[in-house]
Amino acid sequence: MKVSAVVLAAGAALRFGRPKQLERWPTSASPTLVERVVHLAAESGVSEVLVVTGNRAEEVTALFGDARASTVPVSTIYNPRWQEGQGFSVAVGIKALAPRSAAALFFLSDQPRLKLASAQALVQHFTQAGPEREIAILIPTYHGRRGNPVLFGRHYFAALAILEGDVGGRVVVKSHPQAVQEVEVDDPAILEDVDTLEELVALQ
Repeated sequence: MKVSAVVLAAGAALRFGRPKQLERWPTSASPTLVERVVHLAAESGVSEVLVVTGNRAEEVTALFGDARASTVPVSTIYNPRWQEGQGFSVAVGIKALAPRSAAALFFLSDQPRLKLASAQALVQHFTQAGPEREIAILIPTYHGRRGNPVLFGRHYFAALAILEGDVGGRVVVKSHPQAVQEVEVDDPAILEDVDTLEELVALQ
């Protein structure tokens, strides 16, 4: 059962003040935030990684020009409507999935402390599930609180592909509460995201 990873890296990051996906952390010599999550996604057990770009797309794309640096194929897909919200990025990512993909694991590009084990737990839970796995939505939890990344089985691809505006996959989750399976992980970073430079500095 092939699982694809989709990394959402198209946003303007208005509250941050500059493109946070290109921010280097914890030092100026460190990888960018988007590189961190792409490398983690590639090691999580997925068959491909798709990076949805928008703001500063050329610079983000240039980070992944050497496909040999990854254990799985890494591709970048441009969202021409990135300024209109995350929904279009989700849709662009879904439409670019490999035809045989059975699930999509969506990563945010602003979770620099996310543990590899958390992503692996979601992929393993999906691949080891029974024949109804493709109608599942898997969400990691830490002490009962839901976080990211989130995995959607193939059954929801059509709904994700028509999202638009500033509406992400959360609307699909809310529409199918009976399909949600929570996967407990030992990782408070699933609850983190970085909206401001001060928040990124505080993670150190």
